[in-house]
Amino acid sequence: MFYLFYTLELLLLLSGLLTFRQYSGDRRFSLSLIRIFMRIPLLAGEYLYLVYHTTPRMISLVFFSESIFALIWFAKAFWLLRTGDAETSKYKHFFVFEISTGLLVLGIGGYCFFRVPVSYPAGNYIVFTHNNIFFLSNILLLSSAIFSAFRLERFWRSLSPTQRWEYKFLIIGSYLIGCTVCWAVSYRFIYHRMSFDHYLLLSVIFIFAWGLMIYAVVRHRLLNRKLFVSRKVVYASLAPLLFGLYLIVVSLISMVMHYLSLPLPIVLLWLLWIAGLVFIALMIVSGKVRHDVKYFISTHFYINKYEYRDEWLAFSRLLRGAMTETQVVNALHEVMSKSLYTNTMFIWIGDEKQGYRLVFHKGVPIEREKDYHLSADHSLITLLNTTDRYYVKRTKYNICQFPVNKFFPQLSLVLFVPLTIGEHTVGIVGVGPEFTGGLYGQDDFDLLTALCTQAASALMVVRMAEKLAMLRQKEAWNIMSAFILHDVKNAASMLSLIRENATAHLHDPEFQQDMLDAIDDSLKRMNKVQYRLSAVKREIEPFWQEIELCGWLQNFYRKLEKRLQGLTVNFCSEAAIPVKTDTELLSRLMENLLLNALEAGGTGTVVEVKISYDANQQVNIELTDNGPGISAALLPDVLFEPFKTTKAGGSGIGLWQVKRLTAILGGDIIAENSDNGGARFVITLPVEKELIIDN
Repeated sequence: MFYLFYTLELLLLLSGLLTFRQYSGDRRFSLSLIRIFMRIPLLAGEYLYLVYHTTPRMISLVFFSESIFALIWFAKAFWLLRTGDAETSKYKHFFVFEISTGLLVLGIGGYCFFRVPVSYPAGNYIVFTHNNIFFLSNILLLSSAIFSAFRLERFWRSLSPTQRWEYKFLIIGSYLIGCTVCWAVSYRFIYHRMSFDHYLLLSVIFIFAWGLMIYAVVRHRLLNRKLFVSRKVVYASLAPLLFGLYLIVVSLISMVMHYLSLPLPIVLLWLLWIAGLVFIALMIVSGKVRHDVKYFISTHFYINKYEYRDEWLAFSRLLRGAMTETQVVNALHEVMSKSLYTNTMFIWIGDEKQGYRLVFHKGVPIEREKDYHLSADHSLITLLNTTDRYYVKRTKYNICQFPVNKFFPQLSLVLFVPLTIGEHTVGIVGVGPEFTGGLYGQDDFDLLTALCTQAASALMVVRMAEKLAMLRQKEAWNIMSAFILHDVKNAASMLSLIRENATAHLHDPEFQQDMLDAIDDSLKRMNKVQYRLSAVKREIEPFWQEIELCGWLQNFYRKLEKRLQGLTVNFCSEAAIPVKTDTELLSRLMENLLLNALEAGGTGTVVEVKISYDANQQVNIELTDNGPGISAALLPDVLFEPFKTTKAGGSGIGLWQVKRLTAILGGDIIAENSDNGGARFVITLPVEKELIIDN
């Protein structure tokens, strides 16, 4: 054990070299504190070992160990008041002192290892002779204790009341060790001896003071270092930890009874085992106990009270399928219930115009939700528009009247956080006090702010989606209205053409027949308009039938020829082209294009219609006129947008309707100007492969 202790002492002494690699006072103080926490139990262990294994070499090792303790105690006391400094050059004098003292301590260690010590045991005492090592090591100890007391007093005076509460156990433990060292050194100098009981007392006092200091550092996180052990690992290890503690307790009971020579009946032993296992099982399955343990671990052993990443991911997963405001609110409530330590939650949603309605409540029964409606000018809304939260600390020592409680006296809400995105408040979350009796802190505020911001974004997305759906419904209605109005306009145009020619051709039997056909066609159009109005919510579904395209187009034109006075249409086709299409939609499409050509070019307009297959085995219908052409500002796609026209009195609906009808038929249309300056439209329609092979 002597060599093990000696090796540990050398390593602890050499660890002081790490101080020169730290670039801030905080880190140097943290390092000195860690070294002290390693130094104290090691020294206490050496005292205990010395009591039961007293040898001259072990006595010399204790001198060496106490010298190292003095050096580390010096460093801890010095850096205690330098925690905020980062400049290293200011402390070169202390570094020189620390290096010199370290070399001196190393010399003491070498002397104790290679030379025969002069201290020796005598009965229940250790007698110290007049020796330089004895005086040197004890002077170092006494100097470090006095210097530490001086620095601790200055440090304590510089602390605020809150900081004193955090550091009090560290200060008490340090003073206890310093006073104990002063007493031990004084006793040695006066009597040149020390009993084994004194060493036992030193060991116990050192361990007790070490416990106080450790508690202060862990409880208040004075080392300013984060723990990166996952909470899930800690919670999952809870059952094994409890079981291990139980085994330790049972073992201690057995050892005590064995030491006192008391019998341990087998019935009592088994009773302890069974009772302990039942107790552990009850703690594991109890939801309240698990919650309390989780709260204790999160608040005492972690810098952050919550695992923000896990909470954020859990909320994101819940929001993934949230399509309505109710689903977003339910997701927010679920993640808050699992994260926060409260059973009282209220959620309002709304906007600045209509106010905020209560959509969720838990923990406090209410009769009517509408009684808790918050108007846009409510005092709570006004307050939350200027701050990110409103919190009242309610404890049995500090009972504050809540300004808005007069509206909800029975809710007992203590913390309100707005659901805000940008400058818009879309809701409010109110929570009651923690059932643990604790107060809400910055961790709670940060978590609630993050959750509420994410929920506000989700609510805005849902609302925008609902508005978009309404706009689409409105757009669908506008599209249907435009189609219907354009059909009525085309029917009226046909009747106007007949009226213009009736004076000259009224007695012509052929004209009379055309007139009747036009009137009949107009009536059919009106019936179709009535049908579409009755089925306005349905999409236009084509009725497919097989036709020979070239022949159908020529027959279609012959029916319109008398009504399109002043327009000449010439057809050119490579061969018979069979297609499957909706003849009604195709006729409306072609009628729009021919009427558009006549209105743009006037009397004498000629339209060349060419039907052919392209390289992709699709059919192309190319219409080229000799009119004025298309304005460059409308090419290539602007003219197909609704209400885009350059014609006087034009509605801008016709070509837009052509584009949509072509899409319904599964095709496409492009517009351009021909080489001779007229307009050219190319309609591409799909052709089934079987029809091409048959043809």
